[in-house]
Amino acid sequence: MRISISILFMVTEAVVGCLSPLCAQSAPVDCWSVVRDASTEIVCTSPVDATVKERRVIEILNEKGRDQARFVCYCDRFSSLKKFAGEVRDAGGNVIRKLKKSDLQATEYSEHLASDDYVYLLDYMPPRYPVTISYEWELKWSDGIVSFPTFHPYNAFNQSVTRATYSLTTPADYPCRYRLRGIPSDALTQTTTADGSRQTKVDIRSLPPVQWEPYSAPSTELLPCIYFTPQHFVFEGTQGEMTDWHTLGNWQYGLLQGRDQLPPTLKEELLKRAAHCATPREKVAVVYRLLETTTRYVSIQLGIGGLQPIPADEVCRTGFGDCKGLSNYARAMLAELGIPSVYTIIHTDRKRMLPDFASLGQANHVILQVPLPGDTLWLECTNPRLPMGYVHHSIAGNDAVLITPEGGQLCRLPTYADSLNTQVNRATVTLQPDGTAQIDVQQSSRLFQYEDKLHLLYLTPDKQRDNLRETINLTQARVKDVSLDEQKSSTPQMNIRYTVDSGQYGSRTGKRLFVPLNIFHKGFYTPTQGERTHDIRTTYGYLDVDSITFRLPEGYRIEALPDPTELSTPFGTFHASVEQEGDDVLHLVHRLLYRQDTYPKEQYTAFQEFRKNVDRQYTGRIVLRREE
Repeated sequence: MRISISILFMVTEAVVGCLSPLCAQSAPVDCWSVVRDASTEIVCTSPVDATVKERRVIEILNEKGRDQARFVCYCDRFSSLKKFAGEVRDAGGNVIRKLKKSDLQATEYSEHLASDDYVYLLDYMPPRYPVTISYEWELKWSDGIVSFPTFHPYNAFNQSVTRATYSLTTPADYPCRYRLRGIPSDALTQTTTADGSRQTKVDIRSLPPVQWEPYSAPSTELLPCIYFTPQHFVFEGTQGEMTDWHTLGNWQYGLLQGRDQLPPTLKEELLKRAAHCATPREKVAVVYRLLETTTRYVSIQLGIGGLQPIPADEVCRTGFGDCKGLSNYARAMLAELGIPSVYTIIHTDRKRMLPDFASLGQANHVILQVPLPGDTLWLECTNPRLPMGYVHHSIAGNDAVLITPEGGQLCRLPTYADSLNTQVNRATVTLQPDGTAQIDVQQSSRLFQYEDKLHLLYLTPDKQRDNLRETINLTQARVKDVSLDEQKSSTPQMNIRYTVDSGQYGSRTGKRLFVPLNIFHKGFYTPTQGERTHDIRTTYGYLDVDSITFRLPEGYRIEALPDPTELSTPFGTFHASVEQEGDDVLHLVHRLLYRQDTYPKEQYTAFQEFRKNVDRQYTGRIVLRREE
């Protein structure tokens, strides 16, 4: 699903718990750039035409703020860049470069198979710092407007704002809606001009920088903004309203009409394949299997095609479609078998939608809901290689909008308990006196961790070995004898067996051999930080269990073992134990349950300590001593 470039700056994220940076911050924040002056002026003359004038003056203080020197402008068949100018000044205010439209690089390169998008780009590299860059440009919109630019006083973290303004003028019969996030309501005013036009203005001054911090919400939640959309709109020959999700869903449902027709030969094939199905779920499996074997995903983003699906009969004829086309195609096939389903819009990166502010930019993907008796299936039609009914990580727990004949309905997809996203490693390490070793590994990964391993099925054997090698915390290791076994179900699992030959598993110092406890976890650490300003957010919950048997080399005895450990915190739990069997066998167990959640910023020290304690266990060592 693609939102037209003419609505690029619309709503991009719902708020889970906003931090307003307009309030004074308790700790000093490193500042990388300053927005000296930013202005946006939109004059909308009709529901299909508008002019947008923008100006940005940004002082870049150091190398960390260099990205703010970049100019990017997206256009498509609904918008075009009419004017551009810029200049660069040094710390003394001297002009060191003038910029014009011919300096911009224009490209139509796109990841989509078919798209009418094109981009103007200037990736300027400042010769020294500080430097001040000014950009002024003008866009012309035509043939339809479904959103207005969002007011973003900040462009990035660690950036302060001297002044940012916004002005939107619309006809009297074309009101706009707005939604403030992290900005006080008195910063916005609305008036009626002498000719009856409506004018909305925003004026913000003196904003302190907002600190980037690890394990925090993204900028789309933490940086303040105001969203704007028209209450009703005209877009490529269609008319709609977005007063709420119900009315916006009505418009989207209208885009589906007449696009569910199937060719007679396909209807016959469906009925033939479903003839022996005993349940509705089995019929759904017939359609899902047909998608997997006869279609492939491509992205089609031409005109309203960024929002409207390709007709089902065309998908059948060509064998390809995007998320909209494939979901609509599956919907049509299910209907032919008497199974109702619901076209559903969702975002693959952002969990929450604004329940009180409907807009098209809050979704970037389409899936299919299939409500069965006693169960509801969610079908990812763009990748039917995934098990039917499995809710993958990019959509699990996300808000979505059901596009029904009665209008749009907000809902939330199910997700899985953190403890179900498991990875179990069972390994035997056979050590030699010189520190070399052979490791035999059996690994089982379920649900989200299954997804992390799924790509291995599509790699060549040498790439599979290289990929597994990268996950092992050894300086010298050679992976061999890899075998994969995928178990497809509603709770899928990937089983992997492989062997590792290590030329230096343990490190020798005199008579001692230092043996790493656990080679299956790399980089489990937490960046240090001073006073915290944002709440802590972890976005991936899982359960890792490592059961490792060490067969010790002849002539060595155990000199030191790690102590048993039990950690129980709000962030997760950890268990570590080592048991000795005879003189030459050790059994290690590590069990980490890591929780996905949001925690108060005051707990960051405890969060760091939990991760450090786990890291110490993962990177710990056994000490062996050679007997005389």
